Amino acid sequence: MLKITENSENGKTVRLRIDGTLTETGYAELESICAHHQGREGTVLLLDMAGVVFMQDEVAKKLANLRGERLRIINCSPFIETLLETVTR
Repeated sequence: MLKITENSENGKTVRLRIDGTLTETGYAELESICAHHQGREGTVLLLDMAGVVFMQDEVAKKLANLRGERLRIINCSPFIETLLETVTR
């Protein structure tokens, strides 16, 4: 099960707190939310992964490819951070 909580930190930054297990189904929902916010000029997205307990490899690849100047992945557990680094090699 996946829970995504949106929190606007200021006019330009949106934090998406992600809790649970990130599967293909959950990724589709997350991608839709990200696309909505990235359509706004100058908006920076912070994906707060502190609550993610497991992530499928394919999802990690897709998520790693989303990283950029306007999308940052923060607060990963060591397991999730290693997974994200490994899939981009």
